[in-house]
Amino acid sequence: MRASATTSYDEPFAWWGPVWNTPTPRSVLNLIGGGVLSTETAALLWALLHRRASLAVVAGPSGAGKTTLLTALLDFLPPGTRRLYLRGCYEPFAFLDDPAVDPLRSVLLANEISAHLPSYLWGPGVRRVLAATDRGFALAATLHATSATEMVGSLAGFPLRVPPAEVALLDVVVVLEARALGGQILREVGSVAMLTAIPGGGVSVATVAGRPAFGAPLVIDPECVAAVATRLGWVDEARAVGREIAARAVVLGELALSPPADLAVALATAGRRWDPQPPSNDPGFPVFPRR
Repeated sequence: MRASATTSYDEPFAWWGPVWNTPTPRSVLNLIGGGVLSTETAALLWALLHRRASLAVVAGPSGAGKTTLLTALLDFLPPGTRRLYLRGCYEPFAFLDDPAVDPLRSVLLANEISAHLPSYLWGPGVRRVLAATDRGFALAATLHATSATEMVGSLAGFPLRVPPAEVALLDVVVVLEARALGGQILREVGSVAMLTAIPGGGVSVATVAGRPAFGAPLVIDPECVAAVATRLGWVDEARAVGREIAARAVVLGELALSPPADLAVALATAGRRWDPQPPSNDPGFPVFPRR
């Protein structure tokens, strides 16, 4: 499974982990219908990923559904985004010097950041991938953690020792919870947090959406919406973010009633109305503001 000169970044690399049969991907609409996340939470993540926020999906146990959720959320990326599947510990980072790769139109996909398998990203490669986001790449990954704070600790602590400012290059953390009940595994998004580097060191973890207990409704915190507004470049317009999330939720509800043949295309078409101001040298392409 080593990367080679002929290996294409466009080809998934051990994306689903050590499985014999590749699971059937589930869409965001499937996950909303199955109670994994609410329409409002999906709308929030759509708004963030549409602006190319870097995102981590975390959960404690293996098999919780991290990759299933992350794969579904990729449909929220802006149209034309190239998906670059990283090669875990074998990653040669050839994409950094490839003139055919446009960072502002690419997302780096890490199947998992952990030391469990050589096909997962670990060691010095973790910092190199995080640093790539400062060059314009978006990043989407899964990790083992039961909270955003625990994820920050796993990256900033031994043995990786990633500096806090670099950990915060992962903008959004989605915490997936899984519990056994009546012989079934129930899965729910328990919280959505936003990371921000603190001047002088440290990482601020703001819970944008959370629930008091497993099974309770996930609620978007109105106070934290202001933090989202700031990161989206709408410093004094938290209400505008709230209206956008509500409008996106309506779109998702309509799509759920009449699922399209190609969800990604339908989302791209509906999402055009919320395209943020593009860079002057790349008209029409949204970018998540960096710090």
